[in-house]
Amino acid sequence: MSKKHSFRTGFPRPLRRLASCLALGLAASFATSPGYALEDLASAIAGLQRRCAAVNTMRADFRQTYRAPGVDQTESGTMTMKKPGLMRWEYREPEIKLFVADGRDTYLYTPEDRQVLVQRFTAADLRSTPLRFLLGQGDIQESFFVSWEPDLKPMAAGTLLLRLTPRSAETDYAHVTIECDGSSFDVRRMVIHERAGNTSEFVFRNLQTNVKVDNKQFQFKIPKGVEVVRLDEK
Repeated sequence: MSKKHSFRTGFPRPLRRLASCLALGLAASFATSPGYALEDLASAIAGLQRRCAAVNTMRADFRQTYRAPGVDQTESGTMTMKKPGLMRWEYREPEIKLFVADGRDTYLYTPEDRQVLVQRFTAADLRSTPLRFLLGQGDIQESFFVSWEPDLKPMAAGTLLLRLTPRSAETDYAHVTIECDGSSFDVRRMVIHERAGNTSEFVFRNLQTNVKVDNKQFQFKIPKGVEVVRLDEK
């Protein structure tokens, strides 16, 4: 039997940690690290904002790692996203799962468990999570205190590391680290740092943007004979 996943605002653990970044009441304030000028940071933020705003669809391979005391869990697969809030995450390792957001609800289907978890999650909900920036929603300069990332090291040469800290204290996370390409500003890595010290890291490879995506990919038909758990009714 596979490990059960808890849900929060429609995302499976640890994907739920992205959706736990709801209700971002934020502001822009730029701080610098040694060796970087304020103009460089402002240029990096502007470049990231322009790139995300230009994205209507994206497809990528992902590696997702959740770390907590005594836990180091890695999963991988492929993901597809489309404005305004359509998502499909196909997990392939270590077990097969499917997570779909159709703009109204989210579905997590685990074939081994013969179970589908369903919860309400709309495009409006997506706009208040870090995922919104991958689809060009929201204004970074009105959303976060932004600085260069002082602790993490880049995974690849030629990338930039930014730390985005929410002004609101009413979030489950302390800050988000984004690693983006220094030329194209494509997002290569996103790390969610929880207030308790746990982290969820998403690494994106083979990224394609503005590719043709059929909306049928975001439609989920519940298989016959499976257990359906509607979390909004609990």
